[in-house]
Amino acid sequence: MSELLSRWTGLALCGIGLVATLALAAAGDLTLYIHPRYVVFTVLLSVVGAGLFAAAVWVTATGREAAHDHDHDHDHPGRRRSYRMLSTAVTGVLVVVSAGALLVAPPTTLSAERALSSTSAVDGGGDVPRPSLVGSDPTRFSVRDWASILGSGATADDLVGQQADVTGFLLIDDSGAVRVGRYAVTCCTVDAQLFAVPVIAADLPSDLRSGDWVHLTGTFADDEGATHLRPATADAVEEPDDPYLS
Repeated sequence: MSELLSRWTGLALCGIGLVATLALAAAGDLTLYIHPRYVVFTVLLSVVGAGLFAAAVWVTATGREAAHDHDHDHDHPGRRRSYRMLSTAVTGVLVVVSAGALLVAPPTTLSAERALSSTSAVDGGGDVPRPSLVGSDPTRFSVRDWASILGSGATADDLVGQQADVTGFLLIDDSGAVRVGRYAVTCCTVDAQLFAVPVIAADLPSDLRSGDWVHLTGTFADDEGATHLRPATADAVEEPDDPYLS
């Protein structure tokens, strides 16, 4: 069993990865993990990989048995047997866990829990250029746009009369502070960056929970010295097909 696993474990893991990638692409869920611009490239590369995988399986299945290893530890056969058993068990668990994580578990977006544990500033923004409010329709601004505006130091006085219309997921921390946020993906979810806008909690329906996707409209107001979004409407919505900003 140990020799069998040593020969086939690598191929099994490669096969699981290929099947998972192509299945996600077929279901339209690959964009939950990579930027849409890379979907075609990833699928083409996976198809090429599938061909190489088939060739590797054929070579492994028809090749001669590996040469017998004469460098055995004859002085400690029990210890060597225990090591092989442990190695076999760990390898088997690795294959099973990988199959479960990639083929059985449903694909999901990055969670609100991850966002709450991140070190992103409350007003977000990062290095994204601030959009101009002059000559623009602010109702078309995303969470990222408003986060960059607030991150540049804009106050409620600067945003008088500006109407926000955003969709994102709620982030409610242990202190009760609320933000509406969304991730932006440049390449894949590994480089995902959170953008969030603080929201006046008292103006939200009490049945909303952290992680719920919402559509908010409203204006910005001063809330104890900080600029927060004051929702005029707050409606729970389903997670969009394109949950990440690109």
